[in-house]
Amino acid sequence: MNKPATKFVMYSGLNTIGGVNASVTYGKDRVVFEFGSAYDPSTAVFDGKVEPRRSNWVRDKLRVGLLPRIDGIYRREDLGDYPLVSAEESDVNTAVFITHLHLDHMAFVGTIAPGIPVYMHRNAVLIERALEATGEGVETLEREYRDVVPFEPVRVGEIEVLPILCRDTSYYDFAFLITTPDGTIHWTGDLCLHGTQAERTFAQMELLKAKGVDVMLCDCTSFMDGVMKLMYDTLDPKAIKPSPRVPAGMLAEKEYYEGLYGHIRDCRGLLVFNYYQREMDDAAQFIEWARMSGRRCVFEPDAAYIVHKFFGIKPDVYMPDSPRYAPENREDWLRELLGSCTLVTNEEIAQKPSGFLLQNSYRHIMELFSLPAGDALYLHADGIPIGEFDPSYRNMRKIVEKAGFDYVTFFCDNYFGHGYPCQVKYFVDEVDPKVLIPCHSHNPERLLPNHGVQLLPRMYKTYVLENHALREGAPEDEDE
Repeated sequence: MNKPATKFVMYSGLNTIGGVNASVTYGKDRVVFEFGSAYDPSTAVFDGKVEPRRSNWVRDKLRVGLLPRIDGIYRREDLGDYPLVSAEESDVNTAVFITHLHLDHMAFVGTIAPGIPVYMHRNAVLIERALEATGEGVETLEREYRDVVPFEPVRVGEIEVLPILCRDTSYYDFAFLITTPDGTIHWTGDLCLHGTQAERTFAQMELLKAKGVDVMLCDCTSFMDGVMKLMYDTLDPKAIKPSPRVPAGMLAEKEYYEGLYGHIRDCRGLLVFNYYQREMDDAAQFIEWARMSGRRCVFEPDAAYIVHKFFGIKPDVYMPDSPRYAPENREDWLRELLGSCTLVTNEEIAQKPSGFLLQNSYRHIMELFSLPAGDALYLHADGIPIGEFDPSYRNMRKIVEKAGFDYVTFFCDNYFGHGYPCQVKYFVDEVDPKVLIPCHSHNPERLLPNHGVQLLPRMYKTYVLENHALREGAPEDEDE
């Protein structure tokens, strides 16, 4: 009997921000890592105007290319006549692994057949359940998740997955080292070497150097045109010199937070902030900054509910003028929240604007016109819409201006949440994988290996890992 081969397939995420989806198969055992959606609002099929169809929600996503076309993942009742093998019909032992809670890494986990194990940290599950209650979570079937325990290997038949901890707060962040009898494949997840827990990423680097990595999929988001021109004034990747340090003129995460707090401290009027509501680290920061500056931190109901469930606290709540919050439309989650929190009114804010730090989402940005604008500041803290590439961003800026608020942001100016190019290059050169697959980027070709080979794989093409060497699969290596 022939020895099974280790097969690697990448389905998406090479030339996009996020949306990395790949599989490693050994015999009848298979690991799928990540199940997210690439972040590109300008090309989104379901843009808020196109309405998803209820009974075709999985099929339609497959038809327009949002979901990966993988056999043995989806239920037959969701596939209908779509030409894929269903989970029920498959004899492959599959498990799915999620590094963290960002939508570009897990937006479509809800489409996976409930019988297939999905590994996601319990903190991420807690936040996701709260999001689902408010209608802001992923579309999902009724399912359970399996916990990811840092550095505790998970066996999927003959395949081992080692979750490497990158951050131990909020929803937790991981990288994955996948080992088969033929070699190792590493996925960095979101790679950050200037965060408040950067030491964990450098420890990951040393661990990988000690173990040896045959194939590395590496996040290189920051290699995009804007960051390259800002830092190097050229798009030539040869200008990138490996260094673990934060480049001159750019900020580390700690400095970024200090800058945000500086604006809060110096603001003489109302301060409104827009943050990514999945980020409990940021929620905790704003709550603490409000305490330090003598303000009350107030959240809109959806964000307040997540804060309430995650931290077990009773946050102050501002109720936007929206039909979904009207007494006759209130759902169980909102009634639960209102039963344990304090409402803050426009009149209270108007009496003392400098006494409040108020969260505002883009959905309810028109609320700015009901708030006192004198000496007021709108602090964009990595919230949605996130940048110029999102068509909604200009609209947000226009409304903020018309409402009379000053606008402040650091994001994409001199701070970037992913590793800076020189840091990513340093990480890769130190680990020195035999094969480097740059991904999670509009310009993956700009991340060059040290001594190994750069591979920009063809999507859905099978590659074979054999004796620690990766080669392009022959027709007989393709799955049936």
